[in-house]
Amino acid sequence: MDIFNIILQGLITGVILTLSFGAGFFALVQTSIMRGYKKGLFIALGAIISDTLFIGLAMFATSFISEELPKYAQLIKIIALAAFLLLGIRSILKSSKLIKSADSEGRPNYFYISKGFILNIVNPLVLITWLGITLFLESTLNYKPIELALFFAMVLIGTFASQSAICIFSHKIKSLLSDKFIHRMNISIGFLFIAIGLMLFFNNSDPQMGMVKAQQLLK
Repeated sequence: MDIFNIILQGLITGVILTLSFGAGFFALVQTSIMRGYKKGLFIALGAIISDTLFIGLAMFATSFISEELPKYAQLIKIIALAAFLLLGIRSILKSSKLIKSADSEGRPNYFYISKGFILNIVNPLVLITWLGITLFLESTLNYKPIELALFFAMVLIGTFASQSAICIFSHKIKSLLSDKFIHRMNISIGFLFIAIGLMLFFNNSDPQMGMVKAQQLLK
């Protein structure tokens, strides 16, 4: 496989995954508007760390994870539901006049890194996506280990670059948004997190189908 094509395909895949409008995307927008783009970048960093962990697992333990993942599906769903319910309820309450926005302004950077990490790590669809992409690259495109490493490095670069752009853009438009809009945005994103948690919990689709959908990104 031509190196330039691997680099280009990896970068494009990273951008596509960022613009899939999952929970991480809305967390980036919300945090960048409320706390500034630097805090949003720390959420992006947390997501990149969890993606790197998942990619490592997908590359070196594909068969094992594919076999073991269904055994723990219910536990993973419960953890995902609890995490997204917590994030959703917190976002809704945070927009309330009963909780002042200044309460969380002093949060350390590792809080935002942890938030980005958790949003990714509790979502089983993220791991399934990386497994599906890895299987496709190895079995269909016959990628060698070094080509896989290059591809995923480019995916992570493309992901972080596009996430950074989202953070900066969201922060730039803050001055154009009214307090009422930001209040409603927090409530909407809170309900969105709750909906994602419920969707993951009640989703009974076969993980293999998720892998197939992930593979279609590269076709």
